Amino acid sequence: MLQALLFFLKGAAVGAAIALPAGPVGMFCIQRSMSSGAVVGLTCGLGAALADAFYGAVAAFGLRFVSAFLTGHEPYLKAAGGLLLLFLAWRMFRETAGTPRLEVRGGRMAGDMASTFLITMTNPMTILAFAVIFAGLGLADNADYRLAAALVLGVFAGSCAWWFSIAFGGAFLRRRLTRHLPRIRKAAALVIGGFGLAALVSLAAGGI
Repeated sequence: MLQALLFFLKGAAVGAAIALPAGPVGMFCIQRSMSSGAVVGLTCGLGAALADAFYGAVAAFGLRFVSAFLTGHEPYLKAAGGLLLLFLAWRMFRETAGTPRLEVRGGRMAGDMASTFLITMTNPMTILAFAVIFAGLGLADNADYRLAAALVLGVFAGSCAWWFSIAFGGAFLRRRLTRHLPRIRKAAALVIGGFGLAALVSLAAGGI
C-alpha cells in the first residue's frame, strides 16, 4: 500500500511537470476560463489531463506497439494538431465582440474537452517525455500492474491539479479584466493560430 502511494505521488509530480509548460492548450484553457468561467476552463484542462494519462499509461505499462505507432506517424499527427489549432484560433477570433457571457453549455464544454484532448494527443513528443522521465526514475515497464495503475492515476491527478489552478486563475482574472476580454480573446486566438502555423511550417520545411 505504501509503495502504491509512493508511485501515485511520483506520478502526480510527473503529470504536473508535463502539463506545466505554457503552450496552446494552456492559452486555450485560460481564455475559456476568462470568457466562460472556471468550470469551462477546468473541462478544457480535463481533456489534456486524459491525454496525459493515456501517454503515461503507454509508458508505465510498456505498450511499445502503441508508442511505435504514434512516433511512426508523428508528421501526420503534427499536421492534424496544427490544423486543429488553426481551426480553434479561427473560431475564437470570429466570436462576437463585446463582453462574453458566463455560458456553461454541455455541448460546447464537451467540444472544448475533445479539442484539448486531441491537441495533446497529436503531440507524440509527449510519450517520449514520459518515457524518458519514467526511465530516469526507474518507473518504466513496471511488472506490477497495480503499481503501474497507481502511477497513471497519479499522472492524471497531477495534471488535473495544474489545470485546476489554470482554470481558477483565469476565472479570477475575468473579474478584473472584464473590459479587455474581447481584445484578450483575439490576442489568444492569434497566439494559438501562431502555434498551429508554426507546426505546419516546420512540417513543410522538413517534409512530411
